[in-house]
Amino acid sequence: MNLFLLALTAATLGGAQPAESPEPAAGPTPLLRAADRTFAGLKNGDVEVAGYRRDLALEALLRLAKATDRPRYRTFVFEEVKRSGLTPQSTISYRAQPFGSLTFLLAEESGDRAWLDEFLKESTAYRRKVPRTPEGAITHPRGKKRGGGDAVLIDALQEYASRMARAGQATGDETYFAEAVRQFRVYRAIVRDPETGLWSQGRGWISDDPDRLSPGAWSRGHGWLIRGMVETLRHLPPESAEAKELRGYLKELADALLPLQQPSGLWHTLLHRPPGDSPAEVSGTALISGYLGVALAEGFLQGKRYEQAAEKAYAALPAYVREDGVIESVSPGPGPLMEEEPWAKPSFPPGDEHGPFALFTAATGQRRLAESRTDD
Repeated sequence: MNLFLLALTAATLGGAQPAESPEPAAGPTPLLRAADRTFAGLKNGDVEVAGYRRDLALEALLRLAKATDRPRYRTFVFEEVKRSGLTPQSTISYRAQPFGSLTFLLAEESGDRAWLDEFLKESTAYRRKVPRTPEGAITHPRGKKRGGGDAVLIDALQEYASRMARAGQATGDETYFAEAVRQFRVYRAIVRDPETGLWSQGRGWISDDPDRLSPGAWSRGHGWLIRGMVETLRHLPPESAEAKELRGYLKELADALLPLQQPSGLWHTLLHRPPGDSPAEVSGTALISGYLGVALAEGFLQGKRYEQAAEKAYAALPAYVREDGVIESVSPGPGPLMEEEPWAKPSFPPGDEHGPFALFTAATGQRRLAESRTDD
């Protein structure tokens, strides 16, 4: 039995919640206080999230609960799961988890192997059934529905790759590790601009030219991308060739993003254009900085400049969270797949549903980074 399964078996079985410890005595940072406001808004209905955005918020709350030792986050997640009717025996198709894997996090937190079994069953099906381009890149079905071709999408890449790495760790099947990193390699060859280091959102979405890349570069898309790289690395054998290759891609991506961070601490929506052309973007900034913090804490990245960029973002984000927990300046999806003009505007309405999980991710990254410095 591999180390992951040993840890899972040692956890509480039968779907029970793990034992809760008292709330920490240390005072929260402004970013954690902002996350608390959004959490309160979720509980009382002022902050709305639905569908996969709600699953992502629950995932992020489980990570934040672990990073901050705040049991009320964890309790809320398990209550929401129970209220929704999900059980460890429920089948949640990989198609219903396009950008996250709540079932995997529930397996980790509850220790119930049944959650993991369902996750592995669906991950195996995903790997076997997903259509691929001639280069071998996994595709996203919405491309053809929108009149394009065999569409690639970095939002989907990040979830597929991290899912494969998790399946490899849970089963001991190293072919999953190779598949995870192969997808980053193939996607990088297709959508990365070698001059700027930025990645296009995809290819195959433009009906009259299905081989054309989506225009420009989107900040939340790069947040998705760094999320996928870090989450994949968390489950790869650290000394493996796959981990070494992916750490190189992560550093390359971070090095492309750091010069584009604005003096405010935020990244703007359209990274390839002057900052005045699009609004500051909270979800992209939160995901980028949150996973920079995790990457530094895990040792996937090293260097003061990455720490400074993350801390600058953490300091800026709380100003965008209202007292009722609603988050401002979050761009709508799906990003500039076919055109970039809808994102080149002065501002976005408050309350986009992609905000909460990204904010919780940033708060997790800040705490993980702070703890890693204490451990040094």
